[in-house]
Amino acid sequence: MKWLHLLCLSLLALGCILDVHGGNSILDCCLWMSERPTQRRIVQDYRLPPPPDGCDIPAAVFITTKGKRLCAPPPDPWVVRLQEKLDTSSARKAQI
Repeated sequence: MKWLHLLCLSLLALGCILDVHGGNSILDCCLWMSERPTQRRIVQDYRLPPPPDGCDIPAAVFITTKGKRLCAPPPDPWVVRLQEKLDTSSARKAQI
């Protein structure tokens, strides 16, 4: 019976440690990237994960109008152009 209590306590402690240290952040990493340009009309926003986020593949993550995430290589020219278009359209919305 003591072993069962010790096991439950250990699992509880492990769960707390993983929760505090962002154990689920690996789920936000890109596993593959789109090499084909994405159309502006289906993208509503993007984000660039911070460098020390633990992901092996650096990527720009575009959020579609349907809420899906599309990963793309940040230095590619089409990615930079799409980011600039999104930045100017959101800046225009903020001014209105």
